[in-house]
Parts: sequence; C-alpha cells; structure tokens
Amino acid sequence: MKQLFLSTIFILIVAGCATSQSPSSANANPVVAKPKYETYIQVGQVMPLQTVTTIDGKSIDLTNPEKRKLVILFATWCSDSQRAMKALHESDILNQEDLQIVAIARENTVEEIEKFRQERNITIDLVADVDRSIYKQFASAGIPRFIMVDKNNRIVNQVLAEGENQIELIQW
Repeated sequence: MKQLFLSTIFILIVAGCATSQSPSSANANPVVAKPKYETYIQVGQVMPLQTVTTIDGKSIDLTNPEKRKLVILFATWCSDSQRAMKALHESDILNQEDLQIVAIARENTVEEIEKFRQERNITIDLVADVDRSIYKQFASAGIPRFIMVDKNNRIVNQVLAEGENQIELIQW
C-alpha cells in the first residue's frame, strides 16, 4: 500500500512538471492572471443601477439629473467599511446639497443593517443586498467601494477604499 501511494505521488509530480511551461516555450499561450479584485464597471459608463429600495421601503431614483451620486458598497461586519462609514459621517460630504448618498450593504439582512445604523448613528440611505445581486454588477470582491456618479448618471470614478484616509478617495 505504501509503495502504491509513493508511486502515485511520483506520477503526479512528473505529470505536473511535464505540463508546466518553461521560459523557452515562446509559442505557448501565456497565462493571464486576474486581478485580486475584479471590477466590472468603468469610468464613463452609465451607472448600472437606476433605482434601489432602502431598508425603510423608500425608492431612490439614481438617475436624478439634479444631483451627483455617491454609491457605497460595504458590509456591516467589515472593519474597513465601518471605518469608512464613520469617516463619512464625520466629514462635510453629508452637507453637500447637490449630492445623493446611498450605501448598499452586501450580504446583510435588513435587521443587521438597522442595528448597524442605530449603533453608529448613520443618517444616509441604506439598502440591503442580501444575495449580492446588486454588488455583482460592480465587482467580484472587495469592500468598501465608492462609486462616484455625475448628474448624467455616468460613473466618474470608482475606488476600493480599504485602509486609512478613505474619504480622501472621494473625488469627482
């Protein structure tokens, strides 16, 4: 049994080495690595969302031509998201009258989001994305994300806002 096991391991190692590409194989197709966090939206593109419904049942029209939009993709359990929401609420961004802000919580229930809002005194509109149906229109992974949208519903900028000084990343 031990000999069979060792023989199997040897065959797998040899087979693996035989299929690996050597640097001299110029005709071989190079393997293209995907970025760590694949993003599906681009600057200049029309915002993929037109309306969302908040956890309070309010419908928000994201095509409103009177306001710029800041869409935040986050999760209540994420420390970077928690830091971003705190920084947002301590900033002057909330006072900009021509700006509509909506935060979409990925894989959180309405109850979890309501608790998050109450504990942190959140004043912006919050949306539940329990099954990632909204989030997967924007990226494969990575939160929080800030998506800046102009009055014509075009994406002006989008950033993954991990780490410190996240509010400084919000630029139109």
